Amino acid sequence: MGERRRGIFAIYLVLFFMSLSLHIQFPIFTPYAVALGATTFFVSILMSVSSFANLCGNLIAGPLIDAIGKKHFIVVPLFISGLLMAGHGFVTGPDGLLVLRLFNGFVLAFMTPACFALLSGYARNSHEQGKNMAFNGLLITIANILAPLIGGHLVEHVDFRGSYFVIGSALLLTAVYALFFIKEFNPIVVHREKVASGGRFKLSQQLVAVYFVSFTLMYVHGTLMYELPFLMVEEGISMSHGGRLFSIIGLGTLVVVCMTWINRISASIRTMFGMLVLGFSFYQMVMPLVPISFNQTLFLIGAGLGVLFPAVTTLLTENTDKSKHGTAFGILSAVFSLGMITSSLVAGTFRDMISPYFLTFVVIGLSITVIGMQMLKVSPKPVLHK
Repeated sequence: MGERRRGIFAIYLVLFFMSLSLHIQFPIFTPYAVALGATTFFVSILMSVSSFANLCGNLIAGPLIDAIGKKHFIVVPLFISGLLMAGHGFVTGPDGLLVLRLFNGFVLAFMTPACFALLSGYARNSHEQGKNMAFNGLLITIANILAPLIGGHLVEHVDFRGSYFVIGSALLLTAVYALFFIKEFNPIVVHREKVASGGRFKLSQQLVAVYFVSFTLMYVHGTLMYELPFLMVEEGISMSHGGRLFSIIGLGTLVVVCMTWINRISASIRTMFGMLVLGFSFYQMVMPLVPISFNQTLFLIGAGLGVLFPAVTTLLTENTDKSKHGTAFGILSAVFSLGMITSSLVAGTFRDMISPYFLTFVVIGLSITVIGMQMLKVSPKPVLHK
């Protein structure tokens, strides 16, 4: 195995175990916060403060990653995050959770764009870039399927505090692996007429549209992360069953990302199709159009997310020079965080007055309009890449 392949393998492994460790807490966090005395609105604050800190860190991270290097911003945040996650097991009230999530959100802001920027540097062309992102999406999807199942069963055996000790330990072990095996790699520069190399990062109309779709993607994700745990609390669903609900979403994503031929279709077409699937699914949750179950709707949402995420990252790299990928992915992570912040606050504020699922449908509708208008402005592109 060559140095390049070993580097890609190491990044994939770190992203997989990072995602697995962090997603274990999805079915755990809200019930744990409620057990510690958090109200419905305070839970939305807890979820939003992490994303807000993440957003602030993302805005700082991008230029630093481009200037200093990527490995430092992967290893150090993993170590700190592991300690902070273990610290969740020692808190005695929701205020302690607030402080820990604030710091954890900030340190993780440096790691995700660094990983994606390093991964993008291994691609020789846009087609290989799409393959790398799709395979990474496959691994993270598998992690997202396994993690809620592990989390749901873990809390039933070692309670909430023990579960966070396990999560923290897993992140620390991942940090040790990253320290020894992740290598910096000089990006393969591919010159394109559409994107000027060097100079300052420029926010074009195409990138604005991509970032708006990215915001919507995380708005969808944030609504589900807020509503599904409350479904467990309000209807008395067991932790293991709640974990299965999250895994159904991941399973829908897994089915799509395994269809590698989809990556041959234009990223713009995939983006529009994914948004339409999400729009239908959330409208189905509010006002059923066809006789399908809640679980089947969650599966469709997962499929829509599976189409969208690789398409969005591909559009981002196609419209950004490789020397600015750290900045581009830093902004992308900030937009992701903004989507999570907004969805959590909106759901926590208005869920007693109007369904958060309907509000999410409205946001998806706006996003479909934006990306549709952008597709009409650009010159037609072939659907299939040669």
